[in-house]
Amino acid sequence: MIILENILMALQSLKTNPLRSVLTLTGIAVGIGAVLYVVILGNITQQRINDRLESLGSNVLLIRPGYSHMRGVRTAQNVINLKWDEAKEIKTTSDVIIAAVPRYTGQGVAEFKDQNWSTRVTGTTPEYETVNNDHPIEGRFFSEDELNRRACVCLLGATVHEKLFGNHSPIGESIIINSKRFTVIGLLGAKGESWHNPDDVVFVPLTTAQERLYGVDYLSSILAQMRSADDYDESLFDIETILRRNHRLRSDDENDFRVRRQDLFLSAVQETNQEIANFIIIIALMSLTVGGIGIANVMLVTVTERTREIGLRRAIGAKKFHILTQFLVEAVILGIIGGILGTVGCMGFNYFFTGNGLSIPLNWVGYSFIICSGIGSIAGLYPAFQAANKNVIDALRYE
Repeated sequence: MIILENILMALQSLKTNPLRSVLTLTGIAVGIGAVLYVVILGNITQQRINDRLESLGSNVLLIRPGYSHMRGVRTAQNVINLKWDEAKEIKTTSDVIIAAVPRYTGQGVAEFKDQNWSTRVTGTTPEYETVNNDHPIEGRFFSEDELNRRACVCLLGATVHEKLFGNHSPIGESIIINSKRFTVIGLLGAKGESWHNPDDVVFVPLTTAQERLYGVDYLSSILAQMRSADDYDESLFDIETILRRNHRLRSDDENDFRVRRQDLFLSAVQETNQEIANFIIIIALMSLTVGGIGIANVMLVTVTERTREIGLRRAIGAKKFHILTQFLVEAVILGIIGGILGTVGCMGFNYFFTGNGLSIPLNWVGYSFIICSGIGSIAGLYPAFQAANKNVIDALRYE
């Protein structure tokens, strides 16, 4: 009964000075909302990357062009030097590499009726489906015949599908890519967010990309599949031998290409995502700290404003414990309301910017309320002790 009275008094106190209450609640809401958003999205992203790592295995090497040099200084521009014939040579020459998949990626605009979307367009070969373990969830991958014919067929990533077709099946539909008409033959499953969106892509036959869309004869990368992860050293030796010979590099020249295991590349992406998430969490915790200081300040001002009320309650028999409890409950209420606003704000923020609902696990909702209650309790402890220990006579005389 006493707790209920304290809660009602706390809510009444919030109404007394709404502007001050709103400013105090904002700090808590922003902090808890940011923490929830980063932690939940971080967990989702990490799980999707882990799933991707498991599907890739550790026997796929990513070969990319190296960086160009100007007067001995490395520039950010990639060298244009990887060719399809080199991918074929790597596969046929090496005893430990069982597949070498060429890729070329460019930018394009995909259009369907009145919808259009700027995306990546990747040209590759049918082997990509097996080597990268990227099977369509609807439709099929393109065939060797379609590769040889430079056929205008494509597969859509999940993001492109959503932007152009919404929830409708794209299979059999015609879309325009860079002014060329393509037939959609496959739809790929969602892989989740990372530093770049792996779902924001359209796949076409490599010959179609190189000759019909972009007019190039070089590659963006090559995926080389080893017999097993234990063949890494031998595979690396074979790749370096072939590419250094083809690129006419001298013995003292650096490689003008880069080779790394694709699972290690994704692990590096995962570490980068985690570092960014940690930084945002630190900022969010600072916001929570500021919110806690705001609660403490509000409670100290409240104690001063209600000095006579405290004196009257003590004079008619209220114990120190009752006064202490009253102000602690008020501080906790501030924290909990801030937590509720932060949780709702987190979901609203995600929906506004992505158009998708964010499902927050109940255990994290519970954690947020515990954190906010703890902040309110800690922030309100000193003001509550100040109120409980006021001298009754002095309090009644306070003007």
